[in-house]
Amino acid sequence: MVAPAGLIYDISSLAVSTAVPGIAWALWFGLAWQRPAFARSLGLGPKEFWLLLPGALLASFALLPLFPVLDDLLAVSFAGAVFPLAVGILALERVAPPLRRATVRLFVPLAVEVAALVGIVLLADAGSLAGLGHRLGVAVWPVELALVAATAMVAVAVLALASGFEPAIVGSFGLINVVLVLTFAGASAIPGVGIAESFPFYLIPPLLAGVLAAVLAPWLFPGAEAFALPVGFLAAGWGVVCGADVLWQPPLYGHGPAGLYAIGGAGVLDLVYLSGFLGLLGAWATHLLLGRWFAPVGAPAPEPPASPTRLVRRAYFEGVDGEPSASLASSAAAVRATAAQARRLLGAPSDAGPRPWDGLGVPGWVVSDTANLESAAAAGTSDPREAVRGWMTARALVRLGAGLGRSRFASIRQRVVAFAIDVCVLGAAGAATFAAIVALTPGNLVGVLSSVAVNAAVYGFVAVALLYFALAEVWTGATVGKRIVGIEVRDRSLGRVGGVASFVRNTPLLPPITLFSVGLALAVTLAMRGIAWGASVGVGVFGGTLELLSIAVFVLAGVAITGGLGVITIRLTAEHQRIGDLWAETWVVRRATPAARSSPAPGAVRYG
Repeated sequence: MVAPAGLIYDISSLAVSTAVPGIAWALWFGLAWQRPAFARSLGLGPKEFWLLLPGALLASFALLPLFPVLDDLLAVSFAGAVFPLAVGILALERVAPPLRRATVRLFVPLAVEVAALVGIVLLADAGSLAGLGHRLGVAVWPVELALVAATAMVAVAVLALASGFEPAIVGSFGLINVVLVLTFAGASAIPGVGIAESFPFYLIPPLLAGVLAAVLAPWLFPGAEAFALPVGFLAAGWGVVCGADVLWQPPLYGHGPAGLYAIGGAGVLDLVYLSGFLGLLGAWATHLLLGRWFAPVGAPAPEPPASPTRLVRRAYFEGVDGEPSASLASSAAAVRATAAQARRLLGAPSDAGPRPWDGLGVPGWVVSDTANLESAAAAGTSDPREAVRGWMTARALVRLGAGLGRSRFASIRQRVVAFAIDVCVLGAAGAATFAAIVALTPGNLVGVLSSVAVNAAVYGFVAVALLYFALAEVWTGATVGKRIVGIEVRDRSLGRVGGVASFVRNTPLLPPITLFSVGLALAVTLAMRGIAWGASVGVGVFGGTLELLSIAVFVLAGVAITGGLGVITIRLTAEHQRIGDLWAETWVVRRATPAARSSPAPGAVRYG
């Protein structure tokens, strides 16, 4: 017989855990696109959204092995832990600049505190606290929890005194500790499975962090109360990872067969990932209830150069919505943006004054049509036909400007060759690593493939490949392959890409890299252990060769399909961008700057 209370509990738990990601993503989407200036001022803009939604989904198989513990292995997931925790850290650049100083002041004390807390947990796990509990007449668990809470309170007090009561840092540290203690109290370790926390208790600490951040915002961030949103996100994520994934690690090890444990291993359904969003949701709801609005806060956040095609699209929809003056203004802005973009790409002087096309070798009618459109936009209109003519003129001029700068963008052939070189570099290192692991792993073919070491290497290859592409483009602007063929990755201002943008643009590469990692591991293992396995079942060398060929076909087909989608996107976009470039607002350009030249004008509709 089914108990009604148990059934209701199970349904509620499943419904909430399923709904939380969707609600969180919708909230962040609304912040990033409905109020982009506000979101950027908090460090929670569109790039962060792309990293934490599609980027995290695509990075589900990117687990970076950290170190062995007894017979087990500890790793960290990019999707479930690295991405959300990093976004929380980067938000400090807006909340308590400069970033390096804020990071040191917040996370060095946190690391010292957590080390002390791990010592307490190890003592409890070893039974060393049993005597104290016996003298107090209580079980070990209340003593352990009391020591954790007391240590957290002392750490907050010491940081407050040492930092001179710096509100943003002390407040963030205090909120992290609130979540840490409550999460530690509600979590548990299940050997062979991982760390769990039951419904609905896992909702309380992160939501409480967001609510407290918003309530205390007038004291923590006077005049910039909206900083409660990123601080709620930061405190919830870091509090949960410290209170659950760090402090509850020791009881997992040494029980049962060897396993691979990953911090954030459940990806977008992991508590570390979801907690940041819950903290953001709590702060956002409280911010609204307290009657605060969504105006940009802090120092003005840098905005990327406007996309001409996006401005043309905006002009069209403003005209459809019955706003002809706004449509004309957007059309004129699109023309200015496309001329400025052509100047950047061609290396022309950036300041052209009132004549944006000077020095670009365009026909005379381009200059006159631009001047007419600017005059019409300045005067405004209530006539929809004026808006339509302005939009058609802007569309033609944007096409012309795109043609001027097209020669600077890397060709599809260059990008494919560069990617192939990079895959060869990664593949050589990966094959050597897999060969060493297989040689050191005892057992038959099936035993080797199912071992912790081989599986960790498969996941680790994906993580290392992501780090290779992302960090190479952050540090030098190009991977080995891109440097050989003479291309590099730049943002829309032709500056070096930032860390978030680099990871965003490279996460769409993870599906083919994952296929390549699996295929490489299978091929190396079969090559080293497959002959003996084949002979034992009467297959021999011929059967092993067929299996290697089938693996190669599978991997090549998968890479070709996913890579083909990227090639199609590059071909169809005006700025030769694949989907990662569109998300990250980046370009792949030739290192040499072509000279400005005259370009044949497309069929144009002149204004007036």
